Amino acid sequence: MGLFDFLFGGSVEQQIQKHAKRIKSKDTPIEDRQASAHWLAENASPAAIRGLIGRFEMDYEHGMKDTSEKEEVSQLLIGLGQAAVDPLRACLLKTEKFARPLALYAQLTSQEDAMRLTVEMIEAEATRAELHPDKRRNLLVKLADFKDVSLVAVARSALPDYDEGCRYAAVEVLAAQDETAEVREGLIGALVNPKEESTRLRARVANIASTRRWTLDAEAVAAMEARPVRGFVVRDGVLVPTA
Repeated sequence: MGLFDFLFGGSVEQQIQKHAKRIKSKDTPIEDRQASAHWLAENASPAAIRGLIGRFEMDYEHGMKDTSEKEEVSQLLIGLGQAAVDPLRACLLKTEKFARPLALYAQLTSQEDAMRLTVEMIEAEATRAELHPDKRRNLLVKLADFKDVSLVAVARSALPDYDEGCRYAAVEVLAAQDETAEVREGLIGALVNPKEESTRLRARVANIASTRRWTLDAEAVAAMEARPVRGFVVRDGVLVPTA
């Protein structure tokens, strides 16, 4: 048993808990947090790796130092290779701060795996209370980085979301995909939806439809004439800028 282990004492499980707690304590000196990070990485058990990932939960007020610490933890996790994949996945399904862990997950697996996990995270968030849309919104924003036919249905299912930010992010996911009838239907449906009150969302979709020269059907034309979007007008069934 080394001096570090002696000072912490207790069983291995208890030591993991202590180091995991210390690594995300703002009151702990940086050097001690770093020491705990290395201890957890050397232990390399699933519980220890989850504790190491926990450092991403804490934001230190000194931005550069915080970034440096998190980068060090990132390198430790990369060094653990495949052993870090399952703990990262488990943490990602729970954490609100997913950006760095998800990037690590993609690096250790693939962009396709990261995309699938992002969708799984969005689906998991759908079961949470609507009053907590932040993670769902941020995940949808992230989803726009990916391109896959399966994402069209995911994005369209988010278009009725009560949160305007989620709906807007879903529009961006659709806009990022290869153009298909399903993509056009989803976006035009959002544009002419009488319940859609977001001016910026409708303006964004109008811009997409105008840029891509989409032809609106008679029902959509009537809806746009009844409730136009500022800066656009329908001419010969196509939205065009007024300026």
